[in-house]
Amino acid sequence: MPEPEEWIAANGPRLVSDDPDDTAIPDTVLDDPGLSLAAKGLYALVILRQGQPFNPYEDAFEDVGTIRAAVEELVSAGLVSRVPKA
Repeated sequence: MPEPEEWIAANGPRLVSDDPDDTAIPDTVLDDPGLSLAAKGLYALVILRQGQPFNPYEDAFEDVGTIRAAVEELVSAGLVSRVPKA
């Protein structure tokens, strides 16, 4: 069965650094009681991509339902958007 595919990218401006290893995940996201741990972890991966869209299903250990729910949480919270394939 083919792997699911859905491309997402972070919304809005965020802190950036010249050092690609230096990423800033906002405390407002990490402390949000309305976001699951899976959604917070997925958002951290989104931020690590520094604005580049990616498919969260690619090489994922978690099941499709968990990833889909995390994507929905982040889209509903306005933190990420679905985008065309990179």
